[in-house]
Amino acid sequence: MLDILFRIAIIGVGLSMPIWLYLAELRPRVLMHRAGDDLRALAAACDQALRTADASAETRDRLDAAQASRLEHALEIGRLPCKRYAALTEQLLSEGVSRHALAALRLAATADPSYPDLRAGRADVEALDAHLRVAARLYGLAPLPVKEDVPDPKFRLGKRLFFDPALSGQGERSCATCHGLAAATAGGAALEARLDVSPEWLPNVPARNVPDLWNRDHNDVSAMLWDGRLQALTTAGQGAFVLPETLVTGRFENLMALQSVRPIFVPVEMLGEPGASNALAPDAAGTPAPEAVLARVARRLFGDDARGQSEAESYRALFRESYGVATADEVRPSHLGNALAHYIEIEFQSRDTPWDRYLAGDLSAISEDQKRGALLFYGIGKCAVCHSGAIFSDFGFHSVGVPDRRDEKDLGRVYATGMPGDRFLFRTPPLRNVTLTAPYFHNGQAGTLVEAIRQHLDPYRNARVYAEDGAHLMEPAEIDAISPILASHALITDDQIELLIDFLESLEDRGAGAMSR
Repeated sequence: MLDILFRIAIIGVGLSMPIWLYLAELRPRVLMHRAGDDLRALAAACDQALRTADASAETRDRLDAAQASRLEHALEIGRLPCKRYAALTEQLLSEGVSRHALAALRLAATADPSYPDLRAGRADVEALDAHLRVAARLYGLAPLPVKEDVPDPKFRLGKRLFFDPALSGQGERSCATCHGLAAATAGGAALEARLDVSPEWLPNVPARNVPDLWNRDHNDVSAMLWDGRLQALTTAGQGAFVLPETLVTGRFENLMALQSVRPIFVPVEMLGEPGASNALAPDAAGTPAPEAVLARVARRLFGDDARGQSEAESYRALFRESYGVATADEVRPSHLGNALAHYIEIEFQSRDTPWDRYLAGDLSAISEDQKRGALLFYGIGKCAVCHSGAIFSDFGFHSVGVPDRRDEKDLGRVYATGMPGDRFLFRTPPLRNVTLTAPYFHNGQAGTLVEAIRQHLDPYRNARVYAEDGAHLMEPAEIDAISPILASHALITDDQIELLIDFLESLEDRGAGAMSR
């Protein structure tokens, strides 16, 4: 009997040994294998975020309060994977995984600066949405409000003006000539196509890339043009506008209205060279007076009103229904500008973007890669430090180190302020529909979004490049002007650049995409 019991005990021990070995050795290995991809990806993402925070530490003192606050938000969002990494490692430790195994995996994941392990694991969708909720709370993100699309007389007047070449001196250009629908209201070329005028009529500002017109009526829009020469001064009182030319601005409804009429009296844009052959600016003795030019525009519109339009759509009828004016002499510059701006703000607004639908609660509106790109944009990419708000611009002035290869360098903001410290600074461009408005930067230097993002990630890459004449491509002042936000070396990988572009595609308005195709 004892012998039988002994044999049973031996058999029991033999059977329990594999179970004990599994619990002691194999189970932790199985757990590590199952969690390995996620663990490596989280370790790499956390390391990337911590290095970004360390590299950004010296820049905080060089930022204004709003920028510094947004930088802190970005770093906080970037560190979110660290929390998930810590929770996962604690869970694995409690289930028998050794600290040595975890440390070895972390070292393998963070040893390569290119972070190849970021591709290994994919955060689950719920985690991505949770992180984006944090970003939405920190940055106060909300869907962009949409104005009602009502074709009232003022809208129809603005639309007719926008496409009418009669607003130009030689009758050959309209607003749509430069702000082409096929280019999603941008120019589509690196630099604006200026009219051929004598040197005395050339502005002191070099030719630039034509900006788009999307959402320019938004309250965040406090400056127009790359150097902000048109500006809304909230500190100077409600509705106070700054304009380089002598034009009374009090009756203009917003900055877009003022900007809408400006090209009409600028010789290189729509007016052409003043002289006897120019119906809008016949006096070549001095600089064309804006109000005189715009008064001639009104007379031309009323005098040539039978160009295939019904009486209901005639300029006489549209001005009467919009403003109650019956003659050309009653038309004021603000009437023209306000009608153009009204059309632009209704027609060129972001109506239907995946990102807005996502912010409104449709979590399936954007893809997983777009969600990952959004976290990069608001997190370690630090993009939202400058590209902030509902239309993705702080409307501040910065340099990202874009070189100017022309003989006459574009000095940027200094043309507007005359302040030496503003040399080579340019307004932060809004990003809605940016995927449709290539090329990029004030001089159209970047032909693709990949090039534009790479310039932000490495703004000093042209600091030691030589121009064709043997001199350095960039002056010391250009290098010194580069934004401190970009001063630290970026750790964004090539894969992450593609994710950022995926996110920017979620800012594309469906109507804008159809317009440009």
